[in-house]
Amino acid sequence: MKEVKMISLWELILNDEEFKFLDYSHEKMTLQDCWRSYDNRSEQDAVRGLLKKMNVNIVEQDENYEKTQFCGVSLHAPAPKRNLKLAPKRFVENAEGKFIPSTSEEQERLMREHCPNITTDKVVVYCHYCVKELKIGGKQAKHLASLLFDN
Repeated sequence: MKEVKMISLWELILNDEEFKFLDYSHEKMTLQDCWRSYDNRSEQDAVRGLLKKMNVNIVEQDENYEKTQFCGVSLHAPAPKRNLKLAPKRFVENAEGKFIPSTSEEQERLMREHCPNITTDKVVVYCHYCVKELKIGGKQAKHLASLLFDN
């Protein structure tokens, strides 16, 4: 099967010369990379490029880029069947130790353990699973789309 070149929305926006970027006045925000994009360096670079264009001072985590193991509690629940069927390489072959069912109490505990490692109140994410779970952990999670489009 032939590989398909994927271009993320973030790459498209970054390359849009007419896009009007909001200015966040060099506010420090931690960037939470998502496991679902661990091997998509062009997307990760575009996310950082967008944040720089919005004058966000990015605080990087030790587990970033290809090292990230975070995707909220979605990795602590069964993978959606459609994902297993559509992307078996990602969600089966390369997901050892992930998608292990946990109780909601255990999932909340995991989020509360993860969040103290984040040094800023605001955390930028580009995955809806990550937003939800960082909020459970007590952080002000902001989806990149909100930073781009909300006034």
